Amino acid sequence: MEVVPNTGQLAMKPERFGTDFWAALVRSSADGISVLDSDCRVVYANPATCEMLGYRLDQLLGRHRLTFLPEQERQTYRKFLDGARGGRSEPRTAIAYRPDGSRVEAELTATVLSLQGRQFFVIAARDVTERNQRARQAAALAQAAASVAESGSIQATLQAIAQCALGGTRALAAWLTLDSEDEVAAWVGAAGVPDGFHDRIRPAAGARAACGGFTRALMTQRVVVYADARRKVESEPGTACVASVLRLLPWQPAAFAPLLYESGVVGVLTAVYPKDELPYAAETTFLGALAHQATMAAANARLVAAAREKAALEERQRLAKELHDSVSQSLFGIHLGARMAREWLDQDRDQAAKPIDYVMRLAEDCQAEMGARIFALRPDLLETEGLVTALNKQLEPLRTRHGITAPSLVSDEPDLPIDVKRALHRIAQEAIDNTVRHARARRLDVHLERNGGSQLLEIGDDGVGFDPEQSLPTRPGLRSMRERALEIGGSFEVISSQDRGTRIVVSVPTARRTLPAETALLHPPRAARTGTG
Repeated sequence: MEVVPNTGQLAMKPERFGTDFWAALVRSSADGISVLDSDCRVVYANPATCEMLGYRLDQLLGRHRLTFLPEQERQTYRKFLDGARGGRSEPRTAIAYRPDGSRVEAELTATVLSLQGRQFFVIAARDVTERNQRARQAAALAQAAASVAESGSIQATLQAIAQCALGGTRALAAWLTLDSEDEVAAWVGAAGVPDGFHDRIRPAAGARAACGGFTRALMTQRVVVYADARRKVESEPGTACVASVLRLLPWQPAAFAPLLYESGVVGVLTAVYPKDELPYAAETTFLGALAHQATMAAANARLVAAAREKAALEERQRLAKELHDSVSQSLFGIHLGARMAREWLDQDRDQAAKPIDYVMRLAEDCQAEMGARIFALRPDLLETEGLVTALNKQLEPLRTRHGITAPSLVSDEPDLPIDVKRALHRIAQEAIDNTVRHARARRLDVHLERNGGSQLLEIGDDGVGFDPEQSLPTRPGLRSMRERALEIGGSFEVISSQDRGTRIVVSVPTARRTLPAETALLHPPRAARTGTG
């Protein structure tokens, strides 16, 4: 016995304990402890190791340790042992598969022990399967939330959530179906499914049919698990087409997480599992959380659809007003001029030439105006003819109809995505209309140029000007231009003062930012479940 410094407590030296004590300590350890000979064969394994790997001790003894690892893990494990032999052992995570096909992840440390002239590896293993699973699920939830918040496509969002479901569980495949207003499965996201799955599931009649006879259960529970889901899916008429594709997967159980919106099932997240391998409680909780994220995506999709419908209505109203203010007045002028010319033909043919010239000028103005309006309503023309051509078409009515000097734009076609070009075109259209309505300008200039990593669009006139700080809140046209610029990641600036004209300057980055493919820790590649011992 001896006294431990600074504590005054008695302690016993390790050598005072017998071998039976140390053997009992190793056997009772919660961590796996195994001993390998220099050929990497198992010479000892404590009960925790046997439980972790799913083998009895007699099944482990004499077996080569690498036979318990997937093929792609074996070279890394050899380097791990070589590092221990050279005194450079560092903890690492290894993956193995039990005889039943289930996966285990363990954090390993290794020590070299020399005994009676022989070298042995002492391997300590801690099961981190659940810990890593929770980390992957947290990362997957964060990624799913980011997809819901930032993705501009409902289809891309559902696809990302399906990938998250596959990455955060032991499922073989996962997919989501989301109903549209007419109860058709308009959107589908899937991961791990066989080829041809999308073609089979899209014609199916909505999310309720996609989960077969489970809908009633989904209305009362957050997640429903069926141990024999395969038989039920294959027997349901509404899911027979999907079941025929899934026959290629060795699945049997399945978990169904409903997307509940306004007290109704609007979609289903489905995850199918290997035979005799039910989802853990943590996995069903995770699937329920992912379904909630998908429900948010569904709600967003409906809000976006409503906003688009409102925008379309406002656009129709704006177009009707513009046609009334421009084209219909021109047509009325043409009608009056033609009637006057007809009357003068019988009285004074020389005087009849004046209204005829007036009619011809109005017809040309009307044609130019209609061409610009039709171009604005045909986004495909913008894609085929380009932004520069579109802007020049906007300038034609200024010269012919309104008597405003507007030099043609001379510029190379900018290398920009089509949605950015559409936004710039609409901003220019709104700015030009504002000049005609309010500026009383004699000249308008449009410039389009590249400035470093940005594309600049500038529209300037020599009109009466205004105070931008006071006018912006009350002028919907200015607000609309600013919103369009911000939507494409650009900036918007109004430079104006009384009697000094107005300049609208828009700057957009030429390299658009995109979401990274991976924003957090993702599930490692799935290993083949054969040949692992």
